[in-house]
Amino acid sequence: MDPLVLVQIVVQAAQDLLFAAAAGALACSAMLGRADEAPPWASAGLGRLRLVALSVLGLACLLYLWLEAAVMSGSSFSEAGPAVSAVLTQSHFDIAWSIGLAGVVLASFAGVRHSRAAWWLAAAGMVIYVAGKAAASHAADAGDFTLREAVHVLHLGATALWAGSVIAAAPLLWRWGVAASAPASIEPASRVRFCTHLSHLATGALAVVIVTGIYNATQDTAQLTAPLLSVLYGRVLTLKLVFVTLAVLLGGYNRMIYLPRLQHTAADGGEAYRVAQRSFDRLLVVEAIVMLAVLSIAGVLGHMSPSGG
Repeated sequence: MDPLVLVQIVVQAAQDLLFAAAAGALACSAMLGRADEAPPWASAGLGRLRLVALSVLGLACLLYLWLEAAVMSGSSFSEAGPAVSAVLTQSHFDIAWSIGLAGVVLASFAGVRHSRAAWWLAAAGMVIYVAGKAAASHAADAGDFTLREAVHVLHLGATALWAGSVIAAAPLLWRWGVAASAPASIEPASRVRFCTHLSHLATGALAVVIVTGIYNATQDTAQLTAPLLSVLYGRVLTLKLVFVTLAVLLGGYNRMIYLPRLQHTAADGGEAYRVAQRSFDRLLVVEAIVMLAVLSIAGVLGHMSPSGG
């Protein structure tokens, strides 16, 4: 494989991680707004995370454009400059990339503000980014504004919400736990409400991921004449599904076992509550690590041909 293509895969995976972090930070900010007496540092920290992730995502988009110009022109990385204008004016990638970058810029205008208007602005920009990303994927092979492309937009958005909310919430709950051990601790019920909202969001996003993922998989592998596991794309897709299944099991265990314990013990805030909260937080960290693997593998799949390359 061309070394520049390998770098593209890394940059694409980084974009997926950054977008998920931004989407997760936005979702967690909204959920904190529904949790009474949330820690004052949490919203500010999530706002900074969202802005930093979007800023780096914009830079990653520019780097990806340069790499795409180098790969399409067959030139080296340092000599790809003249090919950039051709890529931006003579290919479908131009429109998709421009839409995606415009979405990142729009979402960045929300800054670190915590108002509903800022959240809606950031959300609108993220939807536009996902639309551009879908237009540059296999889902656009049959043209733009198709059912397949629309389903892929839903799949990418739901995946980012599911993975990103877990990734953003894991360090948030860890720091919240440290703050709760201080004399001026925050009411346990507020933390449990946030965990409940997080579980509901992850469950809803997962349902969308499963339905749209099945549709995408059937479309991507429809032209395969060989067994799925006999081609590299099929093996990588299977690996992704293994990690997705592991994430589902971890999240399901947290939702069915530890979340009810949190809800039943939050009133007294005693040792039983603290044990349940530590267990919930630890499992969430493991789930976040698995999500990082899922997003990384998705970046690899985006650069592979379902027909076997």
